Amino acid sequence: MPDNIYDFLFLEECDSGGVVTVLMNERKKERWIFWGILIAAVLVRCIGFVRIPTGVNQDEAMAGVDAWALSKYGTDRFGIRLPVHLTAWKYGQMSALLSYCMIPFIKLFGFGTLAVRLPMLLVSCGSVALAYLVGKRLFSGRMALGLMALTAINPWHFMQSRWSLDCNLFPHVFLLAFWLLLLGLEKRRYLYASMIFFGLTFYCYGVAVYSVTPFLLVFALWCLWKKQLRFWEILLCVVLFSLVALPEILVMAINFFRLPTIETPLFTMSYFPESIRSGDILFLNFSFEQLRRNFLAMIRTCILQTPDWLYNALPTFGPLYHISIPFMLVGTAAFTRDAFREKDMARKTGMLALWGFLFTGVWTGLLTFEVNVNRINIIYFPLIFMCGYGIWTVTKRRKRIRPFIWAAYAACFVLFLSSYFTTFAGEIGRMFNVNFLEAVKEADGKEEYERLYITGNVDWQYNLSMAEILTHYACEIDAAYYQGKISRNGDRELLPYGERYHFINVDYEQAADPEGLYLIHKSELERMPFAYQVLKEEGNYCLLVPEEQ
Repeated sequence: MPDNIYDFLFLEECDSGGVVTVLMNERKKERWIFWGILIAAVLVRCIGFVRIPTGVNQDEAMAGVDAWALSKYGTDRFGIRLPVHLTAWKYGQMSALLSYCMIPFIKLFGFGTLAVRLPMLLVSCGSVALAYLVGKRLFSGRMALGLMALTAINPWHFMQSRWSLDCNLFPHVFLLAFWLLLLGLEKRRYLYASMIFFGLTFYCYGVAVYSVTPFLLVFALWCLWKKQLRFWEILLCVVLFSLVALPEILVMAINFFRLPTIETPLFTMSYFPESIRSGDILFLNFSFEQLRRNFLAMIRTCILQTPDWLYNALPTFGPLYHISIPFMLVGTAAFTRDAFREKDMARKTGMLALWGFLFTGVWTGLLTFEVNVNRINIIYFPLIFMCGYGIWTVTKRRKRIRPFIWAAYAACFVLFLSSYFTTFAGEIGRMFNVNFLEAVKEADGKEEYERLYITGNVDWQYNLSMAEILTHYACEIDAAYYQGKISRNGDRELLPYGERYHFINVDYEQAADPEGLYLIHKSELERMPFAYQVLKEEGNYCLLVPEEQ
């Protein structure tokens, strides 16, 4: 039997003797196209992904440093044993799953940008295939290939795959759970497996608490009402989901109620006294004015695709290409209409699940403080699907224009890649701290100086905490040395960490250390509070020592 109504309509035109042959040929062609798209998507994402973006992002460095500490000691760099949630910036924290995913690659390749970026690259390449599998489940094989191709050439998907930001793991894990959920409507073992991955989304990004949970609740109520699932099956799903997500839920409860840290033999659930992230959630600080601003930020980011941070989207192309705007709008309207008109209940449930996926992104945008691309990343997969549905809606009666649409997207992708590997590659280094990383590594290599005084100016913003974590990354500061447990960092005997590394603001009056080495941004030289001698210039930075009096 054919997989879906589209294959059935196609096969009706064939004589009965040729049905099997035609179906086999179609499936063989589909497989070849699938592997062609996937291999091309993987290859283009692998091109120089360690070098571009050059340098490392501060959050990427943070995740990598903690992953390295976990791989060596089973603690983060502060000595917290197997934390459920990472301390990170103290006031911001960081989701832990991506750092745990880095551990096997650090064990295999050693600590460095290759190991830090590989998990996101592999997961993103896998989600290209998942786009096909979800499309195949909901639509036809041909439409699934179209959705897969749109995902493969999508600017947002391409850019986030090449560096490791913890929250960007969220949409990929959700998409995997979503596909398993669709399979689970027929085979329950997949349904229960999906609950494990939905639970894991809590360790990808904090917004999962108020986005994934409502999605699952509404889906469960629908399935119970339409008798797609039985009550005991839903109850088992709740238990599985809760067991996986419980440690992260407890972390949030601990911090909401200001309870003490809980240590168990398996993991640690920490209290973060300096946390400010709860202020980003609308229902904890509700106002209609903030709701309006959140809504407008979502429209600007997702529909109008106005400029975002350069590491999230190139202004010329946006996260989804500007030519996608009409197709997204048409596709969303047509898909909503078709989902509610669908008579087949199993198919209707699947379509409404995808509609719920889209609304989950909208809900996240409304509740999260003035989102940018990475804060509302959960919405981009369903928007890609809506774009594909819009293209199909527009071209199903005008098939002659379909090649022109695909040619336009292909041209956009070629132009995007051309810009990404040239202009972007040259501009992004500053935001990925490449000058600071090179300069601080050079300074740390001057072993004749026991104490280093390092500016908080990382070339594109001023932040002492950022300068410190980038120093940890560039100089490979061992967690045990940082905690004061050992006096060696690597093969070097050094002063204790707090005595060797000093992160300074040159605007504050300070006495010169005649035996110290200073790493100062060139823009700060005129504000130095003492006379100095420049030993070396390293990009936008200077290595200097106080002049002898």
